[in-house]
Amino acid sequence: MYPKGYGAEDKDYISLYLNIDVIDNVDVTTMWNFYILNQEGEKEYVQFSNSVFNKASSFRGYRKFFKRDLLLDIEKKILVNDTLVLGCSVFYFCSDENTVNTSTINNINEPLNTLLNDFSNLFESSKFADCIIKVGDSIIDVHKCILASRSEVFDSKLKAKNYESDQNIIEIKEFSLEAVKEMIKYLYTGKLPNIDEMALEMLAIGDKYKLKQLKSEAEESLIRSLNIDNVCDYIVQSDLYSTESLQEWCLRFIYLNPKDVEKRVEWEKVVTNHPLLVSKLFFLCC
Repeated sequence: MYPKGYGAEDKDYISLYLNIDVIDNVDVTTMWNFYILNQEGEKEYVQFSNSVFNKASSFRGYRKFFKRDLLLDIEKKILVNDTLVLGCSVFYFCSDENTVNTSTINNINEPLNTLLNDFSNLFESSKFADCIIKVGDSIIDVHKCILASRSEVFDSKLKAKNYESDQNIIEIKEFSLEAVKEMIKYLYTGKLPNIDEMALEMLAIGDKYKLKQLKSEAEESLIRSLNIDNVCDYIVQSDLYSTESLQEWCLRFIYLNPKDVEKRVEWEKVVTNHPLLVSKLFFLCC
């Protein structure tokens, strides 16, 4: 805290910052707010932020959090026994993947990357493909052994012969061509370069085909992109696909932003159609 402002231009304000000490090569996604507790114990002047902290950027806040002369305004009832009471709530997320030192894994991963590139080339070339995935009018050439070894759902489909076995065709109707291609590339390479562009659909496709890691990465992508415009949709999806981390993140977001969220038409639908989610929020607040 800077009682007289962070810089000369902030001299009439109290500047307030959050500092998180982050180790190398780790990104910490956070949601946090600052507030003042008045004489009635109520939160006032709430400022919310969701941001990523890392080694290069570990210091975030507000240069003009609160105008200092308001402290002397008796009608505002800001000071409690002549004391300014500040509050801060922080919720953070850090994936296990990010906690690994990259300098350690680079040498280990070189042979693995070569192997993955070879599998990527195999998929792109369709060499020796023995099966077709049909999405609408489009077809994707694939290899049964890859599908079966990577997904128990595809394994069951191929074993049960409940697809068009004579032509070796598996038809997928529920998802877009782009999402199916992204899933298949993941089956071959374990990589998801475009997941942020279609995270919700990838969450659904990961759930349907029981691809735990794909589903987890989609969940992390959604957590990183959470905002006031999508939180109501995301919390419903988290319930539909049983993604605990995303659901908790959404609940915390709503907890830190109650006034903004309750103004949304989408929130009324959540309250009406998903009472269990609302009850979880109630227990969180208690």
